[in-house]
Amino acid sequence: MKKIYLFAGVAAMMLASCSTEEQSNGYIAGSKVILNASLPNSGTRINEAASDTYGLVTNWSSDDSLDVLVNTNTIVPMTKSTGNTFTATPANTTVADGFNAGKTIYGVNNKSTDKITTALNGSLLKATLDFTGQDGTVSNLSKYDLMYGKGDPTGNITFNHKICVLRLDINSDALRTDGITGITGMKLKYVASTGTPLFASQEVYNFGAICDSTITSVDSIYLNNTNITVANGKVTVYVAVPHRQNLFGTLYVHLKGSNGTTSQLYDLTNAISMSNARMLMSTVHPLTVTGLSRTTRTVNVGVGDYLFSDGTWGSLVDNLGSAQPIAVVFSNKTSSINYGWTHGYAMALKNASTSVIWGSTETNPTGTFITTTPAVIADKDGHNHAVYTNSSTYPASYAAITYTSTVAAPSNTSSWFLPSSGQWYDILVNLGKMSATGYVDRVGWFYWGDQAACGSNLNAYLTPLTPGTYDTFPWNNNISYGYWSSTESDLHSVYSVMFYGNGSGCIGLGSFPKSEYYRVRPVIAF
Repeated sequence: MKKIYLFAGVAAMMLASCSTEEQSNGYIAGSKVILNASLPNSGTRINEAASDTYGLVTNWSSDDSLDVLVNTNTIVPMTKSTGNTFTATPANTTVADGFNAGKTIYGVNNKSTDKITTALNGSLLKATLDFTGQDGTVSNLSKYDLMYGKGDPTGNITFNHKICVLRLDINSDALRTDGITGITGMKLKYVASTGTPLFASQEVYNFGAICDSTITSVDSIYLNNTNITVANGKVTVYVAVPHRQNLFGTLYVHLKGSNGTTSQLYDLTNAISMSNARMLMSTVHPLTVTGLSRTTRTVNVGVGDYLFSDGTWGSLVDNLGSAQPIAVVFSNKTSSINYGWTHGYAMALKNASTSVIWGSTETNPTGTFITTTPAVIADKDGHNHAVYTNSSTYPASYAAITYTSTVAAPSNTSSWFLPSSGQWYDILVNLGKMSATGYVDRVGWFYWGDQAACGSNLNAYLTPLTPGTYDTFPWNNNISYGYWSSTESDLHSVYSVMFYGNGSGCIGLGSFPKSEYYRVRPVIAF
């Protein structure tokens, strides 16, 4: 194993290069293929450890595996055997022949816990590295440590790291003063003034006679589900990043620290500037982080904040723990009926149903009819309306209430429920940014003339989130979409939000038959 450790100025680059030299015992027809991975140091990659002398020390773990491209058309999995060997039994003589002298194989590591997937891409070995889900610990790096080697399997094959490691050496008086003992979350944001981005969500490699890679860049990376020990204000954080050059920009650090009882947010007062910096493969790049200060945040709930799965709320940057966004706050006022929820209301990120009737006609389960425009706006109490749970009689409300089986309601909140007309009004005005007056062409009805703007404004709170965790609001001048409220206007009709598809491009809040099939978007009080 080769180890190189270079120093280059204050808070600059510290490099630790590690490679594994692999030898093959050759192939004898009819026998098992053995690839010998002889390493000078013992240990495992899963317990990868930092060393002040050598940097990161990398070794194969007992459950490592390789995916090897043979004859440019077959991927052969090789499993860890005794000692430092990888073995495979070729399926046929053609595949076996690819391991003989004079042939070239291409291989990458790919055990089950790695964030690496492989596939055959024509005559190339395609390896996709997923950079998401990092927790900042050194042991976590092995999941992202894509190692690649090529050569004659009967000779020496060197597997080299294809990633870089950004190491943040934090030494903070603020953490020390506050008695912080662990970091439970961190956001790193890089703003490029010119040149290339720093972080990525994934990199796709194609290995073979022609080698290339495609990087999906992101401006921020979140370190969640972690608890990195802080000792006397000092802590080291490790982040896997792609090979980068021509870095001109600013790195911002935002983290959540805990003293074992309470948590506090911190920002880097003076962000780190990069000028023609590089992140080289097989290297560790340390940056010194000082000058953290406590983050000032408002106590009050803001419209557009997110409600998280642990019952807390705030902007995405404030959520640095394991909690996930579950709803968008559309009002920081609650109903005049005191249920004990005092902060506000939030709209679910997903639909509870995309096509369901409201319920039975000739009944009045809410106990009241609302017919005037002021009353439509004033009805903010969907929770009181939505106490009925019979799935066959009132399927829209039932879908909203049982949304908890998809997304659990935090302990300090209400259950999910069908929003009232006034709550839909607040969603359209506060999140959709529609006019507070709208256009009233008849009593109890509102129209706004720009459904595209409304849908776009609503979706702006959803699209920054993880794909698959939200349903956007569509708009289409040829197709109409409706969303149920819990406010009844008469025995046969209920107020609903309609994205009209009649070419008018408008959006309406009005009364529609209970027998129509519309969508259900639950809300929650907290």
